[in-house]
Amino acid sequence: MKSKEIRKFRESYKDYKKDCVFEGYKLAVLFDEKDTVKRMGGRWDADASTWWMPEKQLKEDAEQYGGPPNGSLIEDYLNDMQMIQGQYGDFKGPCKGDASEYKLELAGQAHRYTVQWWDDSDAVQFHPSDQNGEFLGNAPKSVWYTVENARKRWDDLIAEGYIRTEIS
Repeated sequence: MKSKEIRKFRESYKDYKKDCVFEGYKLAVLFDEKDTVKRMGGRWDADASTWWMPEKQLKEDAEQYGGPPNGSLIEDYLNDMQMIQGQYGDFKGPCKGDASEYKLELAGQAHRYTVQWWDDSDAVQFHPSDQNGEFLGNAPKSVWYTVENARKRWDDLIAEGYIRTEIS
């Protein structure tokens, strides 16, 4: 994100209190904040052009890494600074709560996806299957996505001709 986008993001920021079920949290970091985030254990993903904080760092005392001396955790500091954008990286699990379920089907074909979205965790699972719900032999059993990446995957499937159908 560019500085202007980060400032806009922060205008409507709400504390991010969802359990980390991926590798860490994706962050919105201004240039003058990067050294503090790096000191706290944040990492730069050059391919995605984004900062992220590993899950193991979130429960560390922020003060020992240059944060405020108020006993807050790094996760609290990131929320106070309005930096957390959501989940980042590979899925580690598990998700809590109930999932909303959707179906995507390819017209005239036996191929479908069951898509489960865990709002409490910002995690989405895509299950490829046939019309009977059986996994297809050459397809991965299921793939987990962050909400951001799941939206892209959903849009790609719609562009390929998949349509949302009712759950039976």
